[in-house]
Amino acid sequence: MGPARATSEDTRGVGRFELRAVLGWAALVIGAVPFLLLWLLVQRSWSPLASLDGEVAADLNEAVSGSPLQVRVLRAVTDLGGTWVAVLVMTLATVFLLIRHQRRLAAFVATAGLGLAVLGPVTKAIVDRARPVVDSPVVQTPSNASFPSGHAMTAMVVWGTLLLITLPSVRRRVRPWLIAATVVLVVLVGFTRLALGVHFVSDVLAGWALGAGWLAITAATFRGWQHDRPRTVDAPLDPLDVPAGEAVHLAASPDPAAPSSRRAALRLLGVAAALFAVLSGLGLLVTAVLTDTWLGRWDRSVVQWFADLRTPDLTPVMEVVGRLAGTPVVIALGLTLAVLALAVTASWRPVVFVVVTLVGEVALYFATAEVVSRLRPSVADLTSGLPSGASWPSGHAAAAAAVYGAVAALVIAYSRGRWRWAALALPVLLAPVIAITRIYVAAHYPTDVIAGLLLGGLWVVACARVLLPGPGTGVRAGTAGRAGAAGGHVRR
Repeated sequence: MGPARATSEDTRGVGRFELRAVLGWAALVIGAVPFLLLWLLVQRSWSPLASLDGEVAADLNEAVSGSPLQVRVLRAVTDLGGTWVAVLVMTLATVFLLIRHQRRLAAFVATAGLGLAVLGPVTKAIVDRARPVVDSPVVQTPSNASFPSGHAMTAMVVWGTLLLITLPSVRRRVRPWLIAATVVLVVLVGFTRLALGVHFVSDVLAGWALGAGWLAITAATFRGWQHDRPRTVDAPLDPLDVPAGEAVHLAASPDPAAPSSRRAALRLLGVAAALFAVLSGLGLLVTAVLTDTWLGRWDRSVVQWFADLRTPDLTPVMEVVGRLAGTPVVIALGLTLAVLALAVTASWRPVVFVVVTLVGEVALYFATAEVVSRLRPSVADLTSGLPSGASWPSGHAAAAAAVYGAVAALVIAYSRGRWRWAALALPVLLAPVIAITRIYVAAHYPTDVIAGLLLGGLWVVACARVLLPGPGTGVRAGTAGRAGAAGGHVRR
């Protein structure tokens, strides 16, 4: 009995070991083998591949170099595989999962992200391939090596990771569509690197291969970790093998996305129409009637006064502060607000609030600027690329009031205790400072930034009153997190 029992114990878990070995080999074949083959062909300058690389780079560069619109679209899409987008998305995903008590999935996302941060630069340094040289460069050529494409690899890992952790949470009929959308996104990011003339075809293929390999290895390792648990599942299109009860459930709260949605929409449309009418009317009054009055003289004198204050030390500080309401920061902060609010409250209501606040502010700004069409100050400005006839109202001031006001509104609505009102200091102090920087760089008159602050401030207050619960009455973070962790079953 002794030897037989020992043999039984020695072979326990051999099935799991064999499965992990198979998965490991699969990961190697998926990514490492194609990557190494491409590396070898590039190093030996294999003529068919070299010819393909050169022709595609030259032809695509010629096709897009004459169209500024195409270049802008390509640059917007290529940013979805950029470093800062990757850092933001992977960090938010990890924090979201930790808040919802999904520690295993959080570890999976963090591991995939950290491995990506190391693997890409190391392989670039080892291969050290020069970038393409095209006739009409449309973007600045990156200074690092070309092989493999970091954007292609980043898109594969980042969006592939999000796909893997999302698949167990959605219904079966949705999963193929989600997979297809992710594939299209990854392919588009790789294509933009070719069209912008900063990578060869082999660079992009190698980036995809290396990213797929790393993603397969981390998924295989995680699946093996899941098999150490007594309860596992075998669901289709779920490579991570996540039990249905432990999948990421985005919103387990009974709190509606918006109270009386139709009524709320009508109220907000009324506020938007009133803001548009009042600000447009004031803008036309200031620009067409009051230009030669004390108000117009004050506008011009303040801009000139700030221009006289410019120093080599102060200007960089003002430019940095002004970027706190630039488009990239507003988008990143808005996404962060939405994701963290969803994780903490387990409700879609704060997400709807953030989206409506930011989208509404942008729409009101563009509509008002189009009607008023005020020329920017004649003082030498420190900006570039701004439309000359869009001075009223200040978009930066409006965005600052809206986005930082949204932060304060969420804290006040979903926190308990008197300290929550201190969050008002964020929009009250920061938005005016950002507005002043726009006068300093001569992008706006003082009346422009006042109009922008009114637009963003009044709009965020209206959105908060209509879409958010009363101060301190929102879902508690701990309750929401536990509710999310024990969310309902998703049909697999």
